[in-house]
Amino acid sequence: MAAIPLDRMMLETDAPWCEVKATHAGFKYVKTKWETRKKEKHSLECCVKNRCEPCHMQQVLEVVAGHRGIEDLDELSTTLYDTTCKVFFPQEA
Repeated sequence: MAAIPLDRMMLETDAPWCEVKATHAGFKYVKTKWETRKKEKHSLECCVKNRCEPCHMQQVLEVVAGHRGIEDLDELSTTLYDTTCKVFFPQEA
């Protein structure tokens, strides 16, 4: 990840069953956390335990930023969003 230029990088999650766990190398960079419950006790106010939800993209962004020493998450997310748009919507770029 460190060698990939930011204008060539896109983010993804390992959805649906691979959240960023405490055993993962990048976990130390995760700042944002959500309440979780087992799927049998799930409610709309929380995430399902051990499931990767779309909101977890924030954690993936935090891991990339932390690993690369980037403090401005807004700028990083804008750069990565622009790259994703260029890949999926090249006619609009």
